[in-house]
Amino acid sequence: MKKHTFLIITILALTLLMSACAGSRVGVASGWAGLTTDGETAYLAFNNFVQAINLSNGSERWHYPAEADAKITFYAQPALTTDGQLIVGGYDHVLYSLNPENGQLNWTFDGAEGRYVGGPLVAGDLIFAPSADKKLYARNLNGTLAWATPFETDEPLWAAPATDESCDCIYLGSMDHKVYALEAQTGRLLWKTTDLGGAIVSTPVVSTDHKLYVGTFANEMVALDAESGRELWRFATENWVWGSPVIHEDNLYFGDLDGKFFAVNRSTGVSQWQIQPGSAIVGTPLVTAEGIFFTTEEGSLVSVNPEGTIRWNQPFEDNLHAGPVTAGDSLLVTSSNPENLLIAVDSNGVQKWSFGLEK
Repeated sequence: MKKHTFLIITILALTLLMSACAGSRVGVASGWAGLTTDGETAYLAFNNFVQAINLSNGSERWHYPAEADAKITFYAQPALTTDGQLIVGGYDHVLYSLNPENGQLNWTFDGAEGRYVGGPLVAGDLIFAPSADKKLYARNLNGTLAWATPFETDEPLWAAPATDESCDCIYLGSMDHKVYALEAQTGRLLWKTTDLGGAIVSTPVVSTDHKLYVGTFANEMVALDAESGRELWRFATENWVWGSPVIHEDNLYFGDLDGKFFAVNRSTGVSQWQIQPGSAIVGTPLVTAEGIFFTTEEGSLVSVNPEGTIRWNQPFEDNLHAGPVTAGDSLLVTSSNPENLLIAVDSNGVQKWSFGLEK
């Protein structure tokens, strides 16, 4: 295996087996931060806290819990609901609902037996929470039971499912090498794929013409028919595909752990171009009107145009695993350094502010 693959395995082993230290705002991290935003506030799940960060200047609005607790750590990406909740899963096997305005606790669900490595999906009036205990839990917005029993796969679940507005269904990738389609209201299995050859640790991406795209640890991007699970094509990469692809017009954009970044025709699976600007690409890319953006493990935020030409490559001092997130006229990236945890840059990669945890 290559050096970066060992690093990723080490990080994920720590993610599953370690807990962070308490006693200060900066502990010993065992994963990378989960991030979501509503355009005015960034909600960051990292180590002992969930934090709300003012996007205008990078100042903290609130954090939960009030004091660090060694038994509670957060790394899964939070999700916002339509009725004003922030849902986040913890490594303590608990799913939390917080008030995004002030961080006050609304309710908890403690029925899982494994950690929440991946974030939840909020679809309509339902919350779908994947757990490392191999089960997908469905809750109503008030935290009550939505399905009679959780849906269980053969291996851990590390990523949120996806939803398709054209059907009452969700699509779930699992480390058991399969993708599942479930009835959203009941959890009933609609279809499942055969073994796709490798673990799936990212959320499937659904197109408007009912196709699913999912990367695997078999060094492939796979296209599926969303109505049946039938395989449409496979595209071979050099190494594991960790993050989800992003769809823009006729192409898929995604990276692999060899550091190669691909543009693939989403209808045919034919390569349009590929580049290798740096080290392993773990996160999901971002497409905006200004270009295509992605991060590299060695610490670069890269911008390319739709033809594959690099516009700029902005290095940072710390590792970047999660992909960039857009917030107004800023791009947000999370680093591996708690003292420089959240960084806001403009569309040219120039830093505007950064947020770090107190020592």
